[in-house]
Amino acid sequence: MFKNLFAGLFLAGACVLQLQAGEYGDSAVQAARELSGAVKTGDMMWMIEKMYPPIKKQLVSSFPGGEAAFMKAMREKMQAAAAVMKERGMVVETYEIGNPTAEHLVRNGTEALVVLPTRMVISMKRPDGVPVKTENNGVLILVKDVKENGPWTFIDASKMNVNGLRSLFYDLPAQVVLPPVSSRQLPVGQ
Repeated sequence: MFKNLFAGLFLAGACVLQLQAGEYGDSAVQAARELSGAVKTGDMMWMIEKMYPPIKKQLVSSFPGGEAAFMKAMREKMQAAAAVMKERGMVVETYEIGNPTAEHLVRNGTEALVVLPTRMVISMKRPDGVPVKTENNGVLILVKDVKENGPWTFIDASKMNVNGLRSLFYDLPAQVVLPPVSSRQLPVGQ
């Protein structure tokens, strides 16, 4: 019995190692670059529309009025946020997608999961008119249904830890480490 369990774990580990070679990484980075264009132009609805379906479903289920009401409310919130950004002179100067730090098959091999570090530089003026620039390093998780060859969907994991990710993907390998998240003020003019 223990031999069979060990053999199963070994085979699962071998599949994970095989996938880490980059089978899905390039495709995920290309999809994430589409997101970077949306972030730079302030089209945050793109991110909501491309959100990983189980997370979107969870958000919609807790929202009165269903998906149409949820999308309407999100559109209004994004428009209000865009107005505040414009008022403060906020500009996304850079939104970079790093190289994949992990690739794994999850959900019994039906989905590919790719972990990407992100870097965003935002410039704006504080309410007192002083210009500031902030660098934020985050984490983006891309997930694709490999059986249906579906499109890449996104999870902003910048405020998520590995245990939170495991709550979505029960068979996430133990060695997964998310890239560090940070935020720092940059000197203006840099």
